Amino acid sequence: MLALSLCNIFFGAWEDSRDAISIFCDLSKAFDCVHHETLIGKLRHYGVTGRALDLLKSYLSNRVQRVDVNVYINDLPSLVKDAHEIVLFADDTSLLFKVKRQQPTYDDVNNAISKVEKWFTANNLLLNEMKTKCMRFSLPNVRHGSGTVSVRNKELEFVNSTVFLGITLDDRLQWGPHISKLAKRLSSAAYAVKKMRNLSDVETARLVYFGCFHSLMSYGILLWGNARIFRKFSEAGRSRNLQARTSYIP
Repeated sequence: MLALSLCNIFFGAWEDSRDAISIFCDLSKAFDCVHHETLIGKLRHYGVTGRALDLLKSYLSNRVQRVDVNVYINDLPSLVKDAHEIVLFADDTSLLFKVKRQQPTYDDVNNAISKVEKWFTANNLLLNEMKTKCMRFSLPNVRHGSGTVSVRNKELEFVNSTVFLGITLDDRLQWGPHISKLAKRLSSAAYAVKKMRNLSDVETARLVYFGCFHSLMSYGILLWGNARIFRKFSEAGRSRNLQARTSYIP
């Protein structure tokens, strides 16, 4: 799970008595602006030749479509691999940095994001500074640093929480925002299952339960399932779970 790998990097920074900074990059119309000639060049570089390459060229010619080919961004991590890390998933690009606690400036971070932004430009991708967000990840009892991060002389916004692959990350990794959102969604899901009591049989209700309730409850639970705040919701969650399961008992 990519989100788990991301959090493990944050935990590693804390074990080293450092904070972690993550930049969640937003690319404007990432799939629509993939430059076909650049993509073909990268495929050729990675060893795709002959009929296979001709087939891809034919597919990309005179067509209107959205294409996700991960090889297009695979060489991006090499820009900062010596000092920092980059997490890639489709058009989601996240830069991860370990910094000294309460560090007043983030020179390394600014240098790295500058390199990445230039790489985006060279590959016909556009970084949206307004939607690109930064987060400082610190232990609950540690004050955040005060450094800033800028791209093209525009300061990026630091936020306390953001959504990454469907999971709401908060800057202390205490999972309060994620669990609050989840509780509302579970409440709606439990209500939907309950309303089906007189409209369907047990097997259909079971399918709805696993599709609408269980899937929400289990997603990312390795990250947030042991959070303190989860205890406030666990009893309610168990009662809704039991209610949904027993609604069809004769």
